[in-house]
Amino acid sequence: MKRKAELDELRDKSLPELHTALRETREGLFQNRVRFATRNLDSIAPLRAGRKRVARILTLIHEREQVASAASTEE
Repeated sequence: MKRKAELDELRDKSLPELHTALRETREGLFQNRVRFATRNLDSIAPLRAGRKRVARILTLIHEREQVASAASTEE
């Protein structure tokens, strides 16, 4: 259920908010990679979760861009 709640939260955001969330998630992912490389992070779970969140956000951004381009070509 956590994934569904996160996806619903992301779907409620506007396109600029999604871009902001993407930037913040990528920054967090970078910090976790550095922590893992310096042995300050014990498991790789935050890395996997971060990559998946980036993929979800990118998917939603691309979906919205396709809908917008399809709507503009119809006019």
